[in-house]
Amino acid sequence: LAPAGPNSHVYYSNRSAAYLSLNKYEQSIHDSKKSLALQPEYAKAHSRLGLAYFASGRYEQAVGAYEASLEIDPENEWSRDHLEKARDRVR
Repeated sequence: LAPAGPNSHVYYSNRSAAYLSLNKYEQSIHDSKKSLALQPEYAKAHSRLGLAYFASGRYEQAVGAYEASLEIDPENEWSRDHLEKARDRVR
């Protein structure tokens, strides 16, 4: 839940996840970026941005998003695993 509604970085990050589940990658990317505009240090938004980039075939951008997520939360195994998958696609 995001009590602040559309004024909350969590709101946009959660909606980004919803768009991802519907394979609406451009909308997911847009909402991840809105979330990050409100809270640049929100690692989950960076991870979701990475996943949307990955799912849309933009692997180099996915690498950048996952790296940004790991700079904030270096212990995040999910981002680390997905970073490696994205790097494999870039090679």
